[in-house]
Amino acid sequence: MNNNKVRSALSEVLIRLQKLHPKKIDLSLDRSRKLLKKLGNPEEKINNPVVIAGTNGKGSTTTTLKSILEAHGKTASSYISPHLVKINERIIIGQNEIDDDFLTEILLETERVNNGDIITYFEIFTCAAFLAFSRKKTEYTLIEIGMGGLYDPVSLAANPKAYIQCPVSYDHKEFLSDDIKVIAKQKIGAVKYDAPIIISKQLPEVLEVFDQETKNIKSKKLFYGEDFQGNIEQNNKFIYQDEESLLDLNLPNLLGSHQIINASVAIRTAKLLLKNLDTKKVNQGIANIKHKGRLEIISRGKLKDYITDQNILIVDGSHNDQGGEVTHQYLQTIKNKKIYMICGMINSKDPKEFLKHFTSTITALKAITIPNQDNAIQAKVIANIGNEFGIKSSACSGIIEAIRECSNEDPNAVIIFTGSLYGVGEFLKLN
Repeated sequence: MNNNKVRSALSEVLIRLQKLHPKKIDLSLDRSRKLLKKLGNPEEKINNPVVIAGTNGKGSTTTTLKSILEAHGKTASSYISPHLVKINERIIIGQNEIDDDFLTEILLETERVNNGDIITYFEIFTCAAFLAFSRKKTEYTLIEIGMGGLYDPVSLAANPKAYIQCPVSYDHKEFLSDDIKVIAKQKIGAVKYDAPIIISKQLPEVLEVFDQETKNIKSKKLFYGEDFQGNIEQNNKFIYQDEESLLDLNLPNLLGSHQIINASVAIRTAKLLLKNLDTKKVNQGIANIKHKGRLEIISRGKLKDYITDQNILIVDGSHNDQGGEVTHQYLQTIKNKKIYMICGMINSKDPKEFLKHFTSTITALKAITIPNQDNAIQAKVIANIGNEFGIKSSACSGIIEAIRECSNEDPNAVIIFTGSLYGVGEFLKLN
């Protein structure tokens, strides 16, 4: 089959799988368990799974852990969501995205075995991912929870070597809750085996829930700030420390002070998996991290045509309260340049909770309606919320128009596009 035919077959099966999606999602593992059993339980045949849960930082932590393992000569695969530009990004086998031929093959097989049963798109795609990882194995399989944890099909991975709990915040309120304690219970519900749990920096009320929900399991718990931590020194060095060791490292190849926490979680997990770490190889791993769309400076591409050489263009997938705070903290480190924000969001997120962080950080807000997203919030709605916060805000007709307006108003400004990973995907397609 030539490339065009394969791509066409892939598009067709993805459309058919979306049609199996129930009209109303009832959070349950029954559909996934049934399909995995019919597929021969591939979730039991993957090598050394590590399950990554939480709200923010999952992608960065997964990418960092994978890079550290690879620097130590190990092979690793990863499963992440959502994708930014193409769906192949969700399944990484070794160094490469899953190719169209193999992805089409496993999706067609999963579709045939499912035999038309109602199942969510994420559930059936996750079952297909387990199938892929069971057929093309690497030494470690890093799999990221999509939403929640208790009822997420990723949590069905058998006998994980470790669980990671990234920072928990408000997200997916329509499915999980608007109560942080209920959300925390969903997140820790990903733990289904007695495996060590590496816990990132959390709100006190989240830690309280984690303690309550894990009191009857044997899992060893390692807490950021108690059992391990990371700090930035004045000489721009990153010091990682745990109960046994101290590593003097370079800063990770990711922007934002929050990445020190994510990197520390990844290092502690790598140490648990490998027993011993080589400082040079850890340095190599954190230097080689590539993670698109998270405080990423755009150094080349078509969108650079719409700004001056003095403008700095950044794209960032932050989209909730905690993510907004992290992005705000990074923007505060920028000196001698005004900051213009372009923001697009989807209606499952809360623009007020996100934008409240930027009242003192940004000069102006350009709101856009994210293209090709039925659930995009209209630009005027976002602009009105910005104005309510006292941010000079206006609606623009699209991403390019917004970038052009920002650069025309200040040829020296930092321009950041943020508010949605789906928006980041559309941004990167244009670039």
